[in-house]
Amino acid sequence: MKRLLHTGLLAALVLAATASTALAFQPDKTRLSTWQAGTSGPSLRAGSLHSRALDPVVGALAPARGKYFTLKAALRETLAGRARLQATTPAFSLLTGSCALSGHVYGFSGTAAAGAEVDLFYPDGSGSYMLADWTTADGLGYFEFTNLPETSDAYFEVWVDDDHAFQSWGNAVTAAGPNTFTFQPGVLGANVVRTSDPGWNWWRWVRIETWGSAGGGTTWLNDPEEDGVADWAWAMPPDGDYAIAYPYDNQGIEWRPASAAPVLSGALSHTTMQFDQADGRGAWIKTPYWASGKPGTSVRLVLENWPTGLQMSFYGYNQFTPGTVKQWPYYLESGGTTFSTTLTVPATTRAGYDYELHTYRYDDPLSLLDLTTYFQVCTLTSGKSSVRSGGAVKLSGVIPTEGHDGSDPGKVKYVTLYKRTRSVSAAPTTWDATRKGWTKVKRIKANGFGKYSTYVQPSRTTWYVVRYPGDDWYFDAYTSVLRVRVY
Repeated sequence: MKRLLHTGLLAALVLAATASTALAFQPDKTRLSTWQAGTSGPSLRAGSLHSRALDPVVGALAPARGKYFTLKAALRETLAGRARLQATTPAFSLLTGSCALSGHVYGFSGTAAAGAEVDLFYPDGSGSYMLADWTTADGLGYFEFTNLPETSDAYFEVWVDDDHAFQSWGNAVTAAGPNTFTFQPGVLGANVVRTSDPGWNWWRWVRIETWGSAGGGTTWLNDPEEDGVADWAWAMPPDGDYAIAYPYDNQGIEWRPASAAPVLSGALSHTTMQFDQADGRGAWIKTPYWASGKPGTSVRLVLENWPTGLQMSFYGYNQFTPGTVKQWPYYLESGGTTFSTTLTVPATTRAGYDYELHTYRYDDPLSLLDLTTYFQVCTLTSGKSSVRSGGAVKLSGVIPTEGHDGSDPGKVKYVTLYKRTRSVSAAPTTWDATRKGWTKVKRIKANGFGKYSTYVQPSRTTWYVVRYPGDDWYFDAYTSVLRVRVY
């Protein structure tokens, strides 16, 4: 299964303020420069932040529903973040019945969507959805599923190719049948106006998500405003009444028309969605500088361009199989200026993967805005916290590496160990650590699981840090600093 759940699937992911949900994650990492977009935005202003506990009645249930997207392969040199969520495999065994369904899927032009991936989800009775089954459409766009229970709310997600997908919800499956479905999207016009802010205006692609009363769409557009002509984004009949444009995973622009725009299969709507990036809400990691470090690291998250009164809350998860979703039990209210908050990566987070930090609208339960920032979890540890002068101590750790997923190895890399004997608390802020008073010790081989180790013999108390190169899944980064005391 390539992807799980359109962002608009109501209560697709239930995140209670005091509970964790076990999920399984499939890595599919892409890149964004060195950090996220927005790092050159306005300076922070103190006193603009209001923090409140989550309302125990409203909780975080209504707005905390999410889709985790797999980004296009073409973006792997420019965008950040692996964002793929895979349903837990036990879901398959939980759904049995005597129902069968079949159907055809078509692209916008009416051509059979041969080879399209069709994912089928069922409500699980608790407000969430689980993967029932998935298949690939044949050369005529035909698909079928068997041994299913009855439901009034089957949800389909169809990925026609890496650029386009559509979703259909509220579908009935009955024992009486015939349970035959035909899916073909229409399109809405889409115009994205690029901001003049250099911290946010360098994107090349934008992802547009649409919603309506019976379905939605996912479309990747390449520089949609470069020729001055509006592009289009997939939507599902009979209408579209909400959309979000994501120039980056960590910035989103909402569109809400006064009334729903009609959508017909295979037809271009007369409605054009207007997205002004100057109205985009942003989130990005200020510190640590490289957005990387050990489990338990405190992350300073900047919230940018949130008007006065807007509220937001946060959840996160580690992209390891299985992962655990954490809901921060409070929300923030913007004072109208750029501000920041601190979120701590759980100390139990597995190293060698991203930890995703998600920001969503808390003040508006109808908003599906979900911003994703990525923190790379890596470690540097010592076999001894202290050693006699000249004594040997083993240093080891784990870094993220492309292709590594659970028991599957990834890319072999070489990392660089640096040291210094003057106290320091954070990794250097330049790629060449020697420019910041560090001394290169050696290069070390990290295997396909991101594991590395070496021995050192410090003659005095020494601080160490490891630098590792990026790849198509991860960006260049450093570990946290490690102190070895010499007595």
